[in-house]
Amino acid sequence: MWLRHAPARPQNRGLRAAMATSKVLQPLNAHNEAYEPPMISLTAAPESDEPPVVKERQWQWARPQVEGEGPCARGGHTATLVGPTDAQKPSARIVIFGGHYDGGAGAGFIYLNDTHILDIDENTWTVPRCRGTAPLPRYSHSAALVGSRVVYFGGKGKDSCFRDLHALDTSNYTWFQGPSSGGAPSARHGHTANLHGTRLFVFGGTCSGKYFGDLHCLDLASMAWSCPATQGPKPTPRCGHAALLAGESLLIHGGFCMDTPDIATKDNSGDLLKNAYCNDVRVLDLNRMLWSRLRTHGSPPTGRFSHTATLSEDDAVIFGGWGGNSAPAPGVAFALRGKVAEDETKQPTASEEQTCDYCWTLRTSDMQWVANRYVGAPPTKRYGHTTTAIGPHLIIFGGWDGGKPLNDVVVLRDRSVAERAGEEFFVEGETPAPGAASEYVEDDFELETAEDGRGYPA
Repeated sequence: MWLRHAPARPQNRGLRAAMATSKVLQPLNAHNEAYEPPMISLTAAPESDEPPVVKERQWQWARPQVEGEGPCARGGHTATLVGPTDAQKPSARIVIFGGHYDGGAGAGFIYLNDTHILDIDENTWTVPRCRGTAPLPRYSHSAALVGSRVVYFGGKGKDSCFRDLHALDTSNYTWFQGPSSGGAPSARHGHTANLHGTRLFVFGGTCSGKYFGDLHCLDLASMAWSCPATQGPKPTPRCGHAALLAGESLLIHGGFCMDTPDIATKDNSGDLLKNAYCNDVRVLDLNRMLWSRLRTHGSPPTGRFSHTATLSEDDAVIFGGWGGNSAPAPGVAFALRGKVAEDETKQPTASEEQTCDYCWTLRTSDMQWVANRYVGAPPTKRYGHTTTAIGPHLIIFGGWDGGKPLNDVVVLRDRSVAERAGEEFFVEGETPAPGAASEYVEDDFELETAEDGRGYPA
C-alpha cells in the first residue's frame, strides 16, 4: 500500500533535552513522561460569568550544539517531526526536505531535494541513504505525517510548479511516488496541507501569478481527491499563509495576495502592496465544513507571509514572516531594519525580558494577541523557515534573512514548564533560588545560554 492509513501521533519520549539549558535539566512534566498537548477548540463556547483562565508564559531563546554536518543554508523547506520506529532506539527525529537558496550572480536560485535528519535525542545531523526516486528539487511544498510516512505535495522547481504526491517512509527511508489523479489540485506552491483523521486538507497557494483560495481534500483511505463544499466567509486567495489544526478546527493566518501584477506601476502602489499582506484569522470547522472569522482581542501582528504558526499547549505561536519594506529605511537590508533604531549602548542583560515584532502568541483561552516576552537574544528576523513543536517548546530551522539563507537551529523554550513541575529555574548569570538544584545536569541536546549576555557563544 502506498500509505499506511493509521495516522499516529509521534511520541515525544526522550525529548527532555529540548527543555534543558547547559545548567538545569527540565522534565517534560511532573512525572517525566511524554508530553501530550491538550485538545482545544476554536469554536464559540457557551457564555459564562467565570473569566477565562489565562496562563502567562515565560520564554527563553537558546541555541543547541548539534554534531554532524547539517543541511546547507536554505528556505522554503519542510520539517516534519516523526516518532521512533526502532524499539531498540526510541529516538524522535525531524525530517528536513527540499528548499532553495540564491546561488549568487549568474547562478540564480538553487533548488534542493536532499533529505537531512535531526535526531533530537542523539543531538546529531545525519544524511540518510534513501532508496527509490526522490521528488524533483523544489521549495514551498507541503509535508504531512501519515503513520510513519511523510507525504509531500506540490511546490515550485526551477522551471515550473508541481502537483505531484510523494511519500518518504521514515522506517527505512524509501521514496514512493503517489498515484496520478485527475482530481488533484492544480500545480501550486505556498499552500498548506493539514492532516485530520484520514483526510489531508490542502488550502491556497499560487502559481504563475495566480492565487488560490480553494480547499481540496485527499481521502487517504481511497487516495481520492475532492473539493468539499463549505459555507461561511471563506478566506480570500493567498499564498505563504500559516495553518494549524486545533482540535476539530483548521486555523488560517496571514498570507500574501497581489490582485494584479502591475501594482508597482500605480500611483498608490505602496498602499496596495501593504494591503497585499494579510493578518486576518479564519477558522474552518471540519465537522460542519463552516468557515468563520475568528474574533480576537488586542493588537494583532502586522500582515505577513512565509511565517509559521505552531500549536504550543493551547497557544498558537506566530514566528517570523515577511511583511514588505518599512517606510523609515527603504534601503536598509531586511536583516538590519529591526536594528537600525536600536541604541547599541543599551544591550539587554541575559535575564532581562524583551519582545519583538516577529514573535507573537494567540491565546486560545481568551483569544488575546500577546507579544511574547522572553530572555536571551532572539534569532534574526526571517521568513521561509520551519518551526517544529517538541512538547510545549519550539525548534526553528533555517529560512531567509532578506536574501541571505540560514541554516541555524534555535529553540524557544517554555521556562514556565519547570515551575509547573515544581522545580526552580534560573538562567545563566542569576543566583539560584533557595532549593534549586545544586548539581548541574547536562544533556546531549545542550542548549546554550551565552555568557556574553546576548545569547551567542562567548
